[in-house]
Amino acid sequence: MITPEALTALVQVNIPFAFLLHGYLDRFLARGLNPEIGLDAWSLNHYPPRTFREIARTFQRRARQLTLHAPFQDLAPGALDDAVLAASRRRLRQAWRWLPIFQPLAIVCHLGYEARHYRHDLESWEVRAAATFKELAAIAAAHRVRVMLENVYETEPELFWEVLQRVKAPNLQVCFDVGHLLAFGGGDFECWLNALWPVIGHLHLHDNQGHEDDHQALGSGRVPLKYVLEFLAGKGRHPIITLEPHQEGSLTPSLQFLSQIWPW
Repeated sequence: MITPEALTALVQVNIPFAFLLHGYLDRFLARGLNPEIGLDAWSLNHYPPRTFREIARTFQRRARQLTLHAPFQDLAPGALDDAVLAASRRRLRQAWRWLPIFQPLAIVCHLGYEARHYRHDLESWEVRAAATFKELAAIAAAHRVRVMLENVYETEPELFWEVLQRVKAPNLQVCFDVGHLLAFGGGDFECWLNALWPVIGHLHLHDNQGHEDDHQALGSGRVPLKYVLEFLAGKGRHPIITLEPHQEGSLTPSLQFLSQIWPW
């Protein structure tokens, strides 16, 4: 069994960019954590380029493995409204400009499908979303970065296959968020894993009780974490893994729990 201390070198831990400037950078460095840095819209608008470069260099000097999370709030990568689509693509391109500076393994972005908005014209949404991610995947490929499409409110895994098949980019894969599937997506882990395992390149791990996206410590909720990890390990998949603790004090128990069920 791997120790929690050894596990810190093998996983990412999410952190909004602004938090790194308010005390969390020192914590990450002291604990040897690999960050998944959230490039939110506010940070992209308000911090000067030198601040992003300084944070990137600080982690790179410590030989930390980096991943990024693209902005997602209010964005609609497959929007049917041309103005909304243009604004969403512009914001995502703003984050993509930082790929050569951070040199991440991957950048995560939300697929952004919600049935209540788009089910009446699904094909048009698919065409537009695929065009968005085709452009972004091509830019990322030039920097050897993988693009991971994350589930949030999607209830059908086939949507991800449809976009991937339209884009046909080797560096475009799926970020399977286990907490979102339980809280928002119906919780059919067997269905989603059987449908998507060949293209799952990233996992977001956090826990909840199935009602809200609480981001509890691993092992404190109802997400079948052991089943998910053992399923993927059994298929020969070893995705990037990001822990998403949103409460103070939940990282340590998450690492302890994960070390007990680590299948690789």
